[in-house]
Amino acid sequence: MPKLKKTVCIAALLLMALLLVGVVSAQEGEMPPLPGEAVVGDIFAPRGIAFDIDGNLLVAVAGSGGGDTLLMAGPEQAEPGEISAGLSGSVISIAPDGAVSTLLQGIASFAMPSETLGVYRAIPNAGSLWVLYTQAGPYNPFTNAIVELDWGTGFPRRIISLWDYEVQNNPDGNEIDSNVSDIAWTADGTMLITDAGANTLYSWTEADGLAVVQTWPDNSVPTSVEVAENGDVYVGFLGAGIAPGAGRVERWSNGELAETFSGLTGVTDILLAGDTLYAAELFLFGDQGPGPGDVVAVSAEGNTVVAGGLITPFGLAMGPDGALYISYGTIAFVPGMPGGVVRVEV
Repeated sequence: MPKLKKTVCIAALLLMALLLVGVVSAQEGEMPPLPGEAVVGDIFAPRGIAFDIDGNLLVAVAGSGGGDTLLMAGPEQAEPGEISAGLSGSVISIAPDGAVSTLLQGIASFAMPSETLGVYRAIPNAGSLWVLYTQAGPYNPFTNAIVELDWGTGFPRRIISLWDYEVQNNPDGNEIDSNVSDIAWTADGTMLITDAGANTLYSWTEADGLAVVQTWPDNSVPTSVEVAENGDVYVGFLGAGIAPGAGRVERWSNGELAETFSGLTGVTDILLAGDTLYAAELFLFGDQGPGPGDVVAVSAEGNTVVAGGLITPFGLAMGPDGALYISYGTIAFVPGMPGGVVRVEV
């Protein structure tokens, strides 16, 4: 029986999800007030967001599962649990005038009580749309892979399988696990890839394929990567055990660790906008336990909240209008609770 991956859905987060059910249910299932302007709502498990060259906002939507039920055993489970499976995943596009259209649809979606696995990010670059997909088990060629689609036709150009590389090489030496989580490009066109399950930062070129840049055997769970104009590489981490304050962002320069921004919790995405580094914190701990998360501006002097009180914020993007866009509700702690994207002036 295939095992569920350890990523955002590992046992620690499942426990936190149960606690958060109480926090949100106490508010009669209503979302807290948004810290900005709603861009789109009523979407299920929104993940990564990115703008294309025409100013359209692309949102990867993991979906809500479907009508089929699967039984799978996770690494911490003695008995298999039920997963709702279907084709509700999609990538939607929001035009500058607010019109919403569907760019890709019918993507496999696997919904668990606390989280949905499926499409993770959709990032346009150099005439292609790069779609990141994470799924429990090696069920199809897109499992834990990056798929390059031709921007004009939508036809696949290539599939980069992180799952296959993990099975063959297992860079961190831990259990076989892969969860491709983010990509970015250096000035020479090299793609950098974070794999949260493999705890590894990869590089990829068409000529050389995948190569390990750095690995973190302590299960730091790298979730996001950004490349600065000077070539420095920033990596965001969920943190070992997703513990309070275990999240961080590392800055690497010329192959060496140059700086660490610590004391964060559950970093799911980072964003470089000029001289400002932003990080999304999936949740925060208060007097009553885990609760809504924040988006913060990170610096050596400390962190400044720019958008607070969001239910499980996930993806970050800077719009052509200079505003910060944030996907939220990536984990539905109340059955049927949707997510969306909010626009925040910064």
